[in-house]
Amino acid sequence: MEFGRYVVLSTAHIRCSTAEELTRWAALAPDLQPAAVSLTPYGWFVATRTGAESAALPAELRAILAFGGTHDCDYVLLDCDGDKVAELAVFPW
Repeated sequence: MEFGRYVVLSTAHIRCSTAEELTRWAALAPDLQPAAVSLTPYGWFVATRTGAESAALPAELRAILAFGGTHDCDYVLLDCDGDKVAELAVFPW
């Protein structure tokens, strides 16, 4: 049996344009996604192993994935009710 860890962060840590990208990527086949992402009713699960260094990802998403990886998480759950953390930028929606 395999277990994983994830951190829940506010969607306020991404720009509206990044939110639109995540939704679009979630509809793609996994091998076509720039980031491994899955849509939820209130946000997105994004795998931290996607690569926070990938230039194809928006800067704030790279920072979020690096934050998750630094905290030994396999995924980041970006959720509208998630907490905001001081280490990450916050954007108006």
